[in-house]
Parts: sequence; C-alpha cells; structure tokens
Amino acid sequence: MIRKILVAALVGVTIACGSAPSNFPRERLATPSLPSPGEYSVFLPPSYSAGRRSYPVLYFLHDAFGDGRVLLRKGVVGRLDEAMRSGALPEFLIVCPEGDGSWFSNSYDGRRLYEDFVVRDLRREIERRYRVLPGIRNRGITGISMGGYAAVKLALRHPDEFGSVSGLSAATIPISWRDVENVFWIARRQLHRAFGDSPVRNSLESNDVWRLLDTRPSWQVPFEVFLLAGREDKYRLDRVAVQYADLLNRRGIRATARIEPGIHDWPYWKNAMLGIARWHAARFEAAR
Repeated sequence: MIRKILVAALVGVTIACGSAPSNFPRERLATPSLPSPGEYSVFLPPSYSAGRRSYPVLYFLHDAFGDGRVLLRKGVVGRLDEAMRSGALPEFLIVCPEGDGSWFSNSYDGRRLYEDFVVRDLRREIERRYRVLPGIRNRGITGISMGGYAAVKLALRHPDEFGSVSGLSAATIPISWRDVENVFWIARRQLHRAFGDSPVRNSLESNDVWRLLDTRPSWQVPFEVFLLAGREDKYRLDRVAVQYADLLNRRGIRATARIEPGIHDWPYWKNAMLGIARWHAARFEAAR
C-alpha cells in the first residue's frame, strides 16, 4: 500500500512543479552552497516599513509545481497581508527560497547544496538584512507537498534551528531505490538529480524522514510538528500524515495531524495556508 502511495505522490508533486510588490521583494544571494546565486522572496508584514520593530520569521518551502513566488501568484500573500492588517493574524516575515526541484536537499553529487543554503546561508542573510527576532522560538519552517517533506526533514537534521515545524499535504513518504525507478520519468529524473542515479551510489536513506528517526536513541527537540492534509488527497498523503505523526509521537516528538476536506491542489492550499500561518503565529514567542 505504501508503495502505491509513494509512486502516485512522487508523480504528482513533481509535475505540480511584471513588477514585484514592495512587500514581497525578490532577492538573490551569492552562496558557496549553489553554483549560481540562490533566489528567494520575502513577505514583509504591513507595519514593517513604518518603524523599527522586529518580527518572527517563517520559512516557506514550495511544492514541486511552484517556486519562490508561488504564494504571490496564488493569492496567498494578499490574504496574509489582509489578515495581518485586520488583526486576525499576528505579523511576521515569510521567507520563500527557490528550490528548483531539489527537494530542498543537498544533491548527491555535491553541486547543489539546497539544504545548506536554506538552513545556513539564507538564515544568516535574513538575520543580517531584515529585522527578525532572535532565537528559534521566533523561527518556524513550513512547506507544501515536496516542501512539506523538506520542512520536516530539515528540522530533524537540524533540530536546534526551528521552534515550530509544519507541512501541508507533506510528502513525508519513505523512499527506496525501487520506488524511485517505478515512478513517472519526470519524477525519476528529478529524484536522480537530487539523490543520485545509481542503486549503489545514492543518498536516499539519509534523506528518508522515516529512517532519520532511527538515527537517535531519543529525540528531545525544541519544536512540535503540525501536519495538515485534505482527506480527498489523491496521493493519500492524508493517511501518510496520520501515520507519520503517530511515529513522531512514539519517538518523543510532539506532533499533530489534522485531516480536513480538501484535495492536493492550490484551491485547497490557498485556504489551508491561513491555518498553517495561524498555527505558527500562536507558537512564536513574540505572540505569547
């Protein structure tokens, strides 16, 4: 059953892959982690330009259809801005790096180190350039589908970097070489580029979020995990969310899975992202 879910999900998340508004600038960062400057966009809360206040920050990792601008194109930036202006949502920054089909992972060949870019280079740049509050209690990470997998994986591999972790329709699925070779060719090419193209020489095991939980005898982490998915998800990532949250709790990591009406598409994600934002806002130290 899990193999059927994996094959369908990997196909889906891979295919799913004018002037900028002043509150969502696009930036570039020269970094040793990537062969060319990394790109990212930053959502600035309504009051950012009006004073000297500092804010929490949420890192958003896009789906395989998307890029660092997808929240703008899909109307999520506008809805977040409206909610913050009305007081329905506390204010915080949202940083959206471009992942370029990398699964936000360090590629097996060492040429594209997207994990290092997000966790190390980009975080340092954001804290240098923008007014963000210090400490992991004011730093969260989230993502959709491919990005949801990456948000969970980066938190597990760097447990002292984030105070709150979530995934929306997250592809937190176990990956084996056999599974990779059975998926649609576009998905297979993307996975080969990220994790290696040989059954012997690949990094699938070290990037598997299920196997990562076996790398420590006990988990004492500063974050909790929230997995949100639609119960009509055609890749059955709702079932995966429930199973994975249960495993996290059994390993000592506080986790909640919530399943609600919705499918694996942007009409659902556009609304669900507000719930994700509220969940993180309630856990930022600044909001307490």
